[in-house]
Amino acid sequence: MIQDIAPHHYDVSYHTERTPARRSFLVLVAREGVLFRATDDGFTLPRFADFETESLPFPSLCQKARYLFAIDEDFFFLLPASALPAGKLGEGYRFLGPTELRDLSPRYLAFAAITATQIYRFYDQRKFCGRCGAPMTHSEHERAMCCKHCGLIEYPKISPAIIVAVRDGDRLLLTRYAKNASDYRRKALVAGFVEVGETPEQAVEREVMEETGLKVKNIRPYAVQPWSFSDSLMLAYTAELDGSDRIRLDENELCEASFVPRDEIPDNPTTASVGNELIQRFKRGEL
Repeated sequence: MIQDIAPHHYDVSYHTERTPARRSFLVLVAREGVLFRATDDGFTLPRFADFETESLPFPSLCQKARYLFAIDEDFFFLLPASALPAGKLGEGYRFLGPTELRDLSPRYLAFAAITATQIYRFYDQRKFCGRCGAPMTHSEHERAMCCKHCGLIEYPKISPAIIVAVRDGDRLLLTRYAKNASDYRRKALVAGFVEVGETPEQAVEREVMEETGLKVKNIRPYAVQPWSFSDSLMLAYTAELDGSDRIRLDENELCEASFVPRDEIPDNPTTASVGNELIQRFKRGEL
């Protein structure tokens, strides 16, 4: 899965005192995605030294950078797209979006970029207080945005969501999102956000019923995955069909849902998501 970056070690501890070095990684996020530099082996995140020029000296870059996290001994800093001169990125630079980042190698840099976009969205969407409208400031003690006017503290958005592999013998329930619900077009599992007051297991029962009209039993936890693409914490489960296999499709969410025999499940080599891991493990007879 995308967070599995061993032997590298991810450290998200908050440090306001850390400042960039020329070898530190620079994560520049824009509407198009995250800026990468092409290499002979693929892509890499740029370092501060890559953008240091006479017109843009290193101290100027540092003033606009905000510390994100560390991986091993490397520090990663967020830099707004406006910090670099427009149209002067040079050859070999490209903004990579979510689809490309899912399967990018090296994996630890893909994970760094994906995680940085979640932190970027938090900072970008919390510039003003949601209670009184005053400007927010960065906390000196933790990753939070604070309102000095009314005292409100906002933390990064992390939404719990379930995803479930529903089995019926040697068949697996696979769905496809409606175009208005998601841009993801491959076969997928039933998934959805946990609502207020629900347990994850109750969310599994509700989401399966709402999207397909099916009942499930023997709900078992499988794994947990941070999923920064949608500010989510994915809670993965397995479950078994309980009763009739007659599907009543929620066409607002799905355009397709059916039980697919194990040997007819399509191959999908990506290892980024826990959902695809569940599908492929079932296909191989491991679930």
